[in-house]
Amino acid sequence: MKADLAWITDSGFSKDLTEILLKIKTAKREESNYYVTMIPNVGNPNFEKENPYAEMSSPDVGFRLLSLYRYWNIIQYYFPYKYAIGEDWKNVLQEFIPKFIEADDQTKYPLACLELATKINDTHASVRNSTVRNYFGQKFSPLEIAFIENKAVVKNYFDETLGKETGVKIGDIILEVDGKTIEKILEEKSKYLPASNHSARLRNLARELMATNNDYINLKFSSNDVIKNVSAKTYKNTEIKYTQKQPEMFTMLDNQTAYLYMNNIDKEKLSDIFKKIKDTKGLVIDLRTYPTQFVVFDIGNFLMPKPEQFAKFTTTNTTSPGNYVMREGASVGSNNKDFYKGKIAILVNEYSQSSAEYHTMAFRKAPKAKVFGSQTAGADGDVSYFMFPGKIPTTITGVGVYNPDESETQRIGIIPDVEVKPTIDGIKNGKDEVLEKAVNWIKN
Repeated sequence: MKADLAWITDSGFSKDLTEILLKIKTAKREESNYYVTMIPNVGNPNFEKENPYAEMSSPDVGFRLLSLYRYWNIIQYYFPYKYAIGEDWKNVLQEFIPKFIEADDQTKYPLACLELATKINDTHASVRNSTVRNYFGQKFSPLEIAFIENKAVVKNYFDETLGKETGVKIGDIILEVDGKTIEKILEEKSKYLPASNHSARLRNLARELMATNNDYINLKFSSNDVIKNVSAKTYKNTEIKYTQKQPEMFTMLDNQTAYLYMNNIDKEKLSDIFKKIKDTKGLVIDLRTYPTQFVVFDIGNFLMPKPEQFAKFTTTNTTSPGNYVMREGASVGSNNKDFYKGKIAILVNEYSQSSAEYHTMAFRKAPKAKVFGSQTAGADGDVSYFMFPGKIPTTITGVGVYNPDESETQRIGIIPDVEVKPTIDGIKNGKDEVLEKAVNWIKN
């Protein structure tokens, strides 16, 4: 990817200004740079020297425009997926100059920052501060929502006692929240929901559907085809006990099928686990979550008979920012005649993001591996952090990650070998249909 510098000669600047800009373009630059450094051994940019102007809770118009210019330039020259955001980034600058001029209070300004971050279509993008949280709501219903069959479905209770008190059952379909249809809420809030793809955006909306600043949230829902209405009590996050139990890190689903849950993986226990399961028929690796430890290479050594390349990367540098080069990627595994020889089923969905996607790319290189599930979040590569003036934190993907054939992962995510999604009937009956499909493949 080449740096987009055609604006220097295409913008109708005076001859003198154009000559100055061309000198800057071609100037010899040293590897060191005060404002931007590259993280060693990774290559994502570090912007920690940018002044956060922490004392400005509501920056004046000049500093608001500085916010826009800072963000726009970082994306223009240090975002590896600028070409994939879906529109000409220069047009975004024109669109947002008036928005940042008009964002003249402590509520409008952080939301303008969030709307700008959403424009890059990156699930790693975020803007977090109290104003943003207040926009969505500081209190919550204890209902866990997921989009299943394109409907907002009660998947579980975050707090079983409080959830049952709402009168809404697992498997019920939410139709309206405080008098607004789900479609209307998605239309209104999409510009504040950074995401690489529609699946990830719906995932993010599901988290916010039950948020409010009121003591009660009014729900219209369908329960076994009967339309009902309820005014459900809401709670501060600290008042919800979160009674859901996570799966064990390792368990045997039956005497021939092993299961690893990656959200509480412990690399110190892996050697003993693989000794125990070496003669089993299959292993399920559940990556519908975020791995708590980086075990790509630890587990990969057990799964592979020989090294396999599973990813390539693009990075830029401080001497020619915006010029991205494809680097030779990472390999997983080692020469190991005692590798695990059973089938390997890897489970993914819209909650599989970043490290989970990276682990999936590696593990699917095993000889008998298949990926089961649905589109992942489409945001891989180490994250870079910086501040909008007013000390508002934001994040972006900082390194480009590609498949070994250089095909895309950003926005697309990991494409399953076998697409399988939960159903509303499955949720009602407590089934994990993705896991069931994977286990059936292992057994048959």
